[in-house]
Parts: sequence; C-alpha cells; structure tokens
Amino acid sequence: MAGASLTVLAAVVGCSSSEGVTGAKGTAESRGPEPSIPALSTGMEGDPSKPVSFRGGGAVVRPDGSVTLPLDAYESPEDETVLVKGETVLAEKCMRAKGLTLPPTLKLTSGPQSPPPYVLFGVIDLAAVKEFGYREPVPPANSTSRPEPRQEISPAVSRAYFDDPKSGRTGCESEARKKLRGGNQTPLFMIIQQLTAQSLSAANGDSRVKHAQSRWSACMKDSGFAYPDPLKPAHDRSLLGRGLPIPAGATLPPPSPAEIEVAVQDVKCKRKTAYLQTVTMVTAAYQQAYIERDSLSLHEAQQARTREVRAARRLLEAAK
Repeated sequence: MAGASLTVLAAVVGCSSSEGVTGAKGTAESRGPEPSIPALSTGMEGDPSKPVSFRGGGAVVRPDGSVTLPLDAYESPEDETVLVKGETVLAEKCMRAKGLTLPPTLKLTSGPQSPPPYVLFGVIDLAAVKEFGYREPVPPANSTSRPEPRQEISPAVSRAYFDDPKSGRTGCESEARKKLRGGNQTPLFMIIQQLTAQSLSAANGDSRVKHAQSRWSACMKDSGFAYPDPLKPAHDRSLLGRGLPIPAGATLPPPSPAEIEVAVQDVKCKRKTAYLQTVTMVTAAYQQAYIERDSLSLHEAQQARTREVRAARRLLEAAK
C-alpha cells in the first residue's frame, strides 16, 4: 500500500530467504512436499461488502481486517516498547557523558511494528478501499495519534549518537543496545521478521497460492485491469491518484475514481477466488514448519528477551 512502512520486514524480504535462522535451508525444494492445509471453506466468495472472517490451519482473519498467524504468538509489542524505552534511557546517559542532550526526535517511545495485513496480502476491506483506495487508512479525526514534527539533528549529535562504519566508531545508540542486550546479536523480533519473510516468500512460490493469484488476475482482467498478482496495483504509479494534482508536501495525489475502482474490484476478486483464505493458510503452514525447525533458536531468543525486558524495567523505574 502506498505510503505504508514495512519496517524491519521490508529489509528482510529484500534479502535472500533461502537460509533459516539456524542456517537450515528454507527453499521449497529442500523442504520437500508443500505443507498441507485444510480444505477451503465454502461460501468465501460471498458478498464482498460483508467482512471476511474465517479460522483454519493456524490462520485467523477477523472482520476488522486483522490477521493472526503462528509466529504472532512470539510477538509482544509491549515488551519491545519497554526495550526501546530502556535503550533510550541508556542512550541519554551516554549523550550526557559527551556533553550533549538527546533530542526528542531520537527518543523512542514505541517498539518496532510489523506491517499490517494489507501490506502483506493486499487490500481486504471494501469500505476502506472505497474511501482510501490503495492508501493507508487515515486515523479518525478524534484520534490521539498525531505525527511528530520533524526536527533537525545537529552534526555533533549525529556523530555522537550514530555509528560511523568507516572509522569503526560506535555511537550512543549502539552502546545503549549493547549494554541492555549484551551479547544477544539476534533479538527475538528480528528472528520473527526473518521467519515471516521466509514464510511469505515460500507461500508466494506455493502452487496453491500461484493458482489463486492466477484466478484473481483473470478476474481482474475480466474487468479490464491487467495485474499478475494482488500486490501489484498498490505499487502502480500510473494508477495511484491518476489525473489528480499532488497536494503541497505530498508525494502522491489523493485517491482518484480510477484508483478506487480498481481497488474495489481487487477486493471483490479476492472474495470470488478465496485468495485471502488460501494465502493466509498456506503462509501459516510454512510458519508452523519453520517454528518446528527453529524451535531452539526461538526458545533461546524468548529467554533472552525476558531477561532484557526485566533489565529495561529496572532502568525505567530507576529513571523516574
């Protein structure tokens, strides 16, 4: 979806996903047969104006558009937020020791976030696309969430806070992370993102998902829209906001009638072909296989995160 941040997962997806966290091969060829999934539920091709909802094979899709997969059991946004806040406390101490103040823009108040389902599987909600097209839905006007004003970081602060790979100098950001996490070079969140990226890559190459993509593509072509898979329209710069002026400070024009028309048909074709049900259950099957394969790494990373969160809580308590 245009404007959506993929955070850590984006970087991982861009890398080779043929190796597991423990070094085990992750390609479909080395895993053998494709993992089994339950039979597709009947009636999934019903009225697209009604929210999609199903549970099966380790995948859950709720009417609000949220999706749960097996690796989600290992995620804890609350713990990750505690960790980054603890790292911020240590980074502030490091900066003060250098005679500098950590600016608000570098003070982390929330942990890294996994991308929302529409980034991974394409648009889902018919009501949302009728208003936003392929754009990230805007929070309600009464939402307390507001973007922070952009602040300039002075060269002195930048040199003290960030690493300099050329000289090998370590900044306060890395020093804080090392003090809190010790020798844990692969945090649990990163392992989850790596395995998530691998499962998405494997699912994308799975024959059942490829068949669902082909059916979706044929459905879209029947309406005059030529796209090979459901992730392509959201990145079609010739479609996004077609013909509308770009507002000051924006990188894209607002959703145009053409964009909304394609997005609406996109959701309808997903329902008609049971695409979402197929891709989420296949992805869940690969995730479960990776969890079993890398159970030791996951267990060790969970234990490390528990220790780190306890240490971070002590830092936050002491800083009050």
